[in-house]
Amino acid sequence: MSSLLVRWCLFAAATSLATSVSAACSREDAFNKMMALNQYGMKLQAALPDPLKDPAGYNANYQRVTDFSTRLGNVGKTLAAKHYDEACATYDALAREYRVDIAGQHVRPLSEIEAEAKKPRKDKCDLAEAARRSMWLTESFQKQAQDQHLDRDAWQRFGKETEPVGMLMQQDPNEACGLIDDIAAKYGFQRTP
Repeated sequence: MSSLLVRWCLFAAATSLATSVSAACSREDAFNKMMALNQYGMKLQAALPDPLKDPAGYNANYQRVTDFSTRLGNVGKTLAAKHYDEACATYDALAREYRVDIAGQHVRPLSEIEAEAKKPRKDKCDLAEAARRSMWLTESFQKQAQDQHLDRDAWQRFGKETEPVGMLMQQDPNEACGLIDDIAAKYGFQRTP
C-alpha cells in the first residue's frame, strides 16, 4: 500500500511539474498579450463619446479608460524586467476583469513583427517606420497648433483622424504609413526622407 501511495505521489508531483512548465509564459506570450490589451485600450478610447457633445457620457466612461490604461502601463515595468510569468498573470487578470478576448484582438505575433524587422522590404513600411512617421506627424501638428494658436476643436479633429493609426500599426504597418501620409498631405506637412 505504501509503495502504491509513493508512486501516486511521484506521479502527482511529475504531473504538477509538467503542468507548471507548460504553463510558463514566454517573452512572446507576454508581448502578444500586451499588444492585444493595448489594442483593446485603443478601442476603449475610441468608444468614448465626444466630450463637447456628450460630457456626461464622456465623464461616465473616462475613468474606466484611464484605469485600464494606467494598469496596463504599470505592467510594462514587469515586462521590461523580463518577469514574463508575472506579466502574463497580470495581463490575464486585466483581460478577465475587462472581459477582453485576447485572441479576438487579432494582433500580429511578436515573432512575425521581429522577422519582418530583420528583413525590411523597400516597397513596404514596417512597424518601426510606421512608428517614426506617426511621431513625425504628431510633432508636425503640435508645431502647427502652437504656431497658429489652434483651439481644442482642431486638436480633437486631428485626434479623430489619427485614431485608427495605432491599430493599423499592429495589423498592417504599410496601411498605417499610407494613412499617415494622407493625413500629412491634408495638413500640408512634408516629410524629408
